Amino acid sequence: MPKKLLRVLHVDDQYQWRNIVSDYLTLFGEYEIISAESGEQAIDLLRVSSFDIIISDIQMPEMNGIEFLQIIRSCNESIPFIFLTGTRHEDFNLDIKESKADFIVMKTGDPPLVFSDLSQKINQAVARHRTVQALKKHQKEESEQSSFIFI
Repeated sequence: MPKKLLRVLHVDDQYQWRNIVSDYLTLFGEYEIISAESGEQAIDLLRVSSFDIIISDIQMPEMNGIEFLQIIRSCNESIPFIFLTGTRHEDFNLDIKESKADFIVMKTGDPPLVFSDLSQKINQAVARHRTVQALKKHQKEESEQSSFIFI
């Protein structure tokens, strides 16, 4: 049985980076990459399709990546989220815990190393998310079972 591809929503305003990410990531894992050029376009895609993870640049016009993530989280979306950016998080006064992103990966550096790191972080974030969701489901089922009164 073929392995299911991870559905990745990649958001970056630069056409070149959308292509680079798509090309490189498919070398490092089994991903289906769907690209959006803005936070607004990504939100539209999220309304009609599901994804396993979102990867977003920070510095984009109109809606930056931080604002985009805040919208995602305000909708109670727990979907894994990674910033892939050339902007140092110090420049945005961005604390990763405060941002509610799973990881921040810098675009700069040797491409094979950058995308190997990104691929590892994608897999970690998705695995952690799936584990948390399974645990929540299990706890809910146990709670429902224990609420029955047996006579």
